[in-house]
Amino acid sequence: MLFKDFIRICMRIGSTSSITEKKNIVATYLKELERSEWKSFILFLVGKPIPDSIEGGLGVGYSTIMKALKNPIKPLFPSNPLTLNDVFNELIKIAYIRGKDSSKRKFEALASLMGRMSREERIWLSKIILGELRIGLVDGHLLGALSNVLGLSLEDIRRAYLLRGDLGDVVDVALKGVEALRNVPPRLFSPIRPMLATPASSIAEAYNMIGGGEAAVEVKYDGARVQIHIKNGRVKIFSRRLTDVTYSLPDVVEIVRNGVSVDEAILEGEVVAYERGSGKPLPFQTLMKRFKRIYNIEEAMELIPLKIHLFEIIYLNGKLLIDTPYSDRYDLLVERVSEELLANRIVTSNIREAESFYKRALDYGHEGVMVKRLNSPYILGVRGKHWIKVKSKETLDLVIVGAEWGHGRRSSWLSDYYLAVYDPNSGEYLVVGKTFKGLTDEEFQYMTKRLLELKVKDEGFRIWVKPEIVVEVDFNEIQKSPKYKSGLALRLARITRIREDKSPEEAATLEELYQLYERQFEKKGKVI
Repeated sequence: MLFKDFIRICMRIGSTSSITEKKNIVATYLKELERSEWKSFILFLVGKPIPDSIEGGLGVGYSTIMKALKNPIKPLFPSNPLTLNDVFNELIKIAYIRGKDSSKRKFEALASLMGRMSREERIWLSKIILGELRIGLVDGHLLGALSNVLGLSLEDIRRAYLLRGDLGDVVDVALKGVEALRNVPPRLFSPIRPMLATPASSIAEAYNMIGGGEAAVEVKYDGARVQIHIKNGRVKIFSRRLTDVTYSLPDVVEIVRNGVSVDEAILEGEVVAYERGSGKPLPFQTLMKRFKRIYNIEEAMELIPLKIHLFEIIYLNGKLLIDTPYSDRYDLLVERVSEELLANRIVTSNIREAESFYKRALDYGHEGVMVKRLNSPYILGVRGKHWIKVKSKETLDLVIVGAEWGHGRRSSWLSDYYLAVYDPNSGEYLVVGKTFKGLTDEEFQYMTKRLLELKVKDEGFRIWVKPEIVVEVDFNEIQKSPKYKSGLALRLARITRIREDKSPEEAATLEELYQLYERQFEKKGKVI
């Protein structure tokens, strides 16, 4: 397939609002394509220029893309029209340009690629690289199309995707057939997508959501969730954004080596920073300084001591445990982990006992509790009614999609932020409000630098950015709003912290926001 023909397909997909029709168009073209073209076709449709498994990504920012777009390097001799795979393979080459003068060499390679394209092709390539294709397709839609064309179970395809974490990898496995798909193992030292929790406003509501009866009530630490991979003494630690943070946490690596007895395993836990002497938990933002630290690690270890609280085991000695009930998984964890490394929890059906445990967790400076159904499987990458989180104050994790330059003292900073929820049906991030409140001057400076790196559109006083940065937001109430496409707006929104440990896909969804909106009227009147 020629790249220019791929553009026509994108236009056709983008012209319909029907998700079913979009998936049918994708399935139709998959049947016509050579299977060697499937990976590039599928990845490009969701705005992924290269496979997610390539560490470091493409490594090309907005300014480089714009420079190459305006200054393409034309070939000396006429060349054949570029195919889809030609473009894909050139982008992979660019991703692997590393070392000295890599920025300059990446620009030259990208400008040379664009020099072989028409202006229209260059614009569409820029959209793919920036993740701004905006044709209404997300990974889940492509998994559905794969299922349709290959006659394979969508559940099997989705499971493989969540285990491997790479859409391109799933295409390769699915093409091998049903047995390969159903038996695809996790790859040790390649992170998998974690199970997510659903919020509740009280312990009683949490118990009601899981159907009542006996449940585990576990401290929800104000720390950073990590996934730990172990094999024959080798340990790697990944953040919940699936980023390798092993280098920054040598003390946690040593704690795991000394306190966990396994040959191979994938564990989960919460890393928490504690004040030396008092043992009180330190603020989340203090902990994040350790996660970002790549220099003077020993000094940081002395200043900010860490502990790990383990709560989950999802792979053990060659066996995947995600379908094993939570209570059995926990028994396996207890058998192989030193007691002092386990997250504090109780098992009870008594709501008053659970509430007392919750209050003690808050008194000790923790965030709240998790209420877990004892027979629950480990459902990769999904919120459900198996794990329920209860915190002292309801907040939302939202994504920054744009920002405006400030005024007066803040005029040199991007300091007024557009906050968005995620709509999994369309793949869009929909604005639900703005705020300039909550951050320190140091954080405004940091956010300005990060947002400029993520810029996809510049309007002078305002920029729009790739949805990457997640922030925790406090608010007064949720209101109906014709101003925003989401239909809702937050009143008196205030950023409480930057959630660098969370990915944008973990942000609050539009459906969850509407549920919170309706929940307000349990205690307030409502004008019909």
